[in-house]
Amino acid sequence: MPFTDRQVSALRPRKSRFEIPEPGRTGLAIRVSPNGVKSWAFRYRFHGHQKRMIFGTYPTISLVDARVKLAAAQKDLQEGRDPGAIAHEQKLTRRAAATMGDLIQEYLTRHAEKTLRASTLKEEQRILKKEILPFWRNRLAQDITRRDIITLLNAIEDRGVYVLRNRVAGVFSRLFMFGLNVGIINGSPAQRLPMLRKVGDKRVEEPRSRFLTKDEIRSFWVNLDHIPITPQLRLALKWTLVTGQRRSEVAGTLRAEIDSTDLVWKIPTHRAKNKREHILPLPSIAKVLLQQVDAANVRKPPTRLNRKDRHPFDATPSPWLFPSRQYSKSITAGALTCAVVRHRKALAIGDATLHDLRRSVASWLGELGVEKSLISALLNHSPQSVTERHYDKSTLLGPKREAMERWGSWLEAVISGKSVQDQIAPPTKTFRVV
Repeated sequence: MPFTDRQVSALRPRKSRFEIPEPGRTGLAIRVSPNGVKSWAFRYRFHGHQKRMIFGTYPTISLVDARVKLAAAQKDLQEGRDPGAIAHEQKLTRRAAATMGDLIQEYLTRHAEKTLRASTLKEEQRILKKEILPFWRNRLAQDITRRDIITLLNAIEDRGVYVLRNRVAGVFSRLFMFGLNVGIINGSPAQRLPMLRKVGDKRVEEPRSRFLTKDEIRSFWVNLDHIPITPQLRLALKWTLVTGQRRSEVAGTLRAEIDSTDLVWKIPTHRAKNKREHILPLPSIAKVLLQQVDAANVRKPPTRLNRKDRHPFDATPSPWLFPSRQYSKSITAGALTCAVVRHRKALAIGDATLHDLRRSVASWLGELGVEKSLISALLNHSPQSVTERHYDKSTLLGPKREAMERWGSWLEAVISGKSVQDQIAPPTKTFRVV
């Protein structure tokens, strides 16, 4: 008579381990240890050798589960495979399977650190460390399901940090796609994850459209001279408004990148966001700023030269256009952002941010009649067409210089408080980037 749950549960331990086979020569048996643990066993012959495999313990593995495992094992035997060897190999494979901690470490080492920009890499590492690793560090990567991911994203959404929720979803997509490509997992549970677009009537990630008005530009420029920041920070913020370049490109500028004679700034490939060298003609107002920068960067000797705890005085100018207090290092992009945020009220610029200076340059260049394609070239945006990316390597120095001079003249008029309606010269020609 086959096993029944009542019969198996009624078995009691003895002084020594014993095993009861199921009647009917099915191969199924129940083993009872002296401490009362009951285990399902399958006894079979393979290539003339007697073998045994364990299905698990009762009642964790119920009688029904044991019969399902028995049927699978008998099928393997009929097809000429050793079910015990298969189970042992699967167990070893699972023990060697990568955890989420392993996947994340390999993702950072093999992919992120080699392909992402420093700021993007830092944010990626922060998200992985704070939002994913604390919950899933020791879970097998192959065991993560799409439902697990959605549950974690919902928990982040419930905290009210909607933008972060979308950022974590993006990290999940890149992480599991990397795991799929390198063979750590056989399928990505994070493909086409839904992004949070709206909460109520409010868009989660609405692009900013803020740019400075003429009055705000004048207030920003004039009030910079009255807030408590270093001369280098003050001049760097003015330089950002004059050139319209990114904060990281401004903060890390080397003095050697600026040609004071021809008034040209060459941003090298390794510092440009799109990894393309950017040659930017500078307006006349930039020449005045350069003179102020050079004067501010002259190192003054210490008042007490006989102090034993002071390093020997070195009058060599810093290689940076905007050095920090240490002189051997440049100011940071974060320092520029903090200066604007902390002194926003004193600067009288409302809720404007540092990046809004760049948008202001682009917006007012458009009002001055500069074509959008040329504005894009001045801001060093990545080209979109195949021709621009791979064939057209023209620098457009002539059109760029004319546009920047027009911008510089308008900016000087705004700063001085003059009426600028008569300062806007109609464009002599239009330019097209090809």
